[in-house]
Amino acid sequence: MLRNLRLLLSGRAVNAPMALLHTYLAVRLLGSRDFGLVVMLYAFARTVADFVDFQSWQTVLHFGIKPLTDNDVPAFQRIVRFSLCLDLIGGILGTAIGALIAMFCGQILGWPPQINIVGEIYCVAIFFMASATPMGVLRILNRFDLISMQSVAATFIRLLGTLLLCVVHGGLYSMIAVWVAGECFAGAVFFLQAWRELSRRGLSHGLFSHLGGTVRDITQNRISQSFPGIWPFALSTNLNSTLALAFSHVGTLVVGGMLGPAEAGYYRIANQIATGIAKPATLLQTALYPEMARLWRDRDMKRLYQLATQIALLAGLIGSALLVLAYFLGETLLRVMIGPKGSHALPVMLWLLFAEVITIWGMPLEPMLITMRRAGAAITARGLNVVLYLPTLALMISLHGLNGIGPATAFSTLALIALQFLLVFQLRDKSGALTETAS
Repeated sequence: MLRNLRLLLSGRAVNAPMALLHTYLAVRLLGSRDFGLVVMLYAFARTVADFVDFQSWQTVLHFGIKPLTDNDVPAFQRIVRFSLCLDLIGGILGTAIGALIAMFCGQILGWPPQINIVGEIYCVAIFFMASATPMGVLRILNRFDLISMQSVAATFIRLLGTLLLCVVHGGLYSMIAVWVAGECFAGAVFFLQAWRELSRRGLSHGLFSHLGGTVRDITQNRISQSFPGIWPFALSTNLNSTLALAFSHVGTLVVGGMLGPAEAGYYRIANQIATGIAKPATLLQTALYPEMARLWRDRDMKRLYQLATQIALLAGLIGSALLVLAYFLGETLLRVMIGPKGSHALPVMLWLLFAEVITIWGMPLEPMLITMRRAGAAITARGLNVVLYLPTLALMISLHGLNGIGPATAFSTLALIALQFLLVFQLRDKSGALTETAS
């Protein structure tokens, strides 16, 4: 797991400076308002994509690991085909929903009339954003090096396009086109990497020759007979990720709708820096899922809980140290990114980073619930938290503007982690693992 973490960190080490340079150039080329508009379009597309995304990588990981271990290639391919069908359904549905919302609700989203049509075109990227099967394939095949490479793809295209626009003095529409191209390129690269790895291991032959059987699997629900619980798992992970949207790009949409595009741009930059600083710790979760899935497959509950405890301590200490570092260096970094107004975004950045650190300390909790097929408990925690978070966010923004976002996010994050801990502790107590670990 630590080897995989090192591979992921190497990708982030390349991605982070490119993302910062791209943002620096884009803000100076477009200005804070137009950059905020680009950010709002991206946040909208990402929100719709996450809404329709079935999190199919989790289905591949949790239901594909046993047939892959048993060298049951036909069964493994059925899981991959099923996951691809979910991606296809989600991508088409998301593109259609996004285009309709962009067509009729642009004003509600805070878009000026001149970008409504562009917003509809941006929805093409949703099809590529909603595809998660390649992630599941590469995770289950332990190719985190390829995942690390792919994580750089979209940022590389954005930076390359922004450098070109700086030379030709491009504007808002050109920058939007660059962002769309980046998402499409990243999605295509991900699929090609997964296909190449399947081919290399002899797992691609005949993969697409039984698509008719996969359609029958879905329409006649035969897939559930071979893999009990697969539909509830796929639907529940989709619902859980949908509820998690409140803490991701929905924040950008709310800020843009209530405060305007310039403030949305400041929020995006502050959030980007906060999540970027916390990324070395949060990447542990990416490497954690496959290990938890293998321990759950072997029903080694003692090691599962020990692993979760060790990861929480390791990631939490790293995250806390990064928070202290950001306290001293954050204003300098924001001034470089935004200019003299950088200090305007400093409080929200520190609050958002504090919320990230809270999440890091509780990082193993939700993966444990999902791994142990208790996605319903994870959904309950997320649902209750959304009911708390969104009204709190709107109230704090109305009272304190941009600076109200951070406290609302940190308070709600703390409530979520506390609830997830209680649910995991309850499951642990029921399973008798608490006694085993203590002994």
